[in-house]
Amino acid sequence: MKSKAGKKAKASKTQKTSGARKGRAPGPRDKVLERVLSEVTAEPQTQHLEQWVQVPCPYCGEEFEVHATSEQDGQTMYEDCHVCCRPVALLVHAEEGELHVEAHRS
Repeated sequence: MKSKAGKKAKASKTQKTSGARKGRAPGPRDKVLERVLSEVTAEPQTQHLEQWVQVPCPYCGEEFEVHATSEQDGQTMYEDCHVCCRPVALLVHAEEGELHVEAHRS
């Protein structure tokens, strides 16, 4: 008959030898998978941009200033022209470290 101590020792050996995946020790593929996972789950590095931009009114042609930030990228804002008071649709784009604002009739 085997003693209880012998069974416990055998059980602890099998637990130590079981690796990360179904009884295997971690290998080079695991490191590649970890690197890919970290690239996929990492937050993109975005540069915060903030500036005042001169925009021509699509109605009267006079320029007025609007404040734009990189968080508004791809969004449309609506603001009244400071000269003729008509509503202007402002589309904000952030490209290569610069902010661009397009003005359209709304």
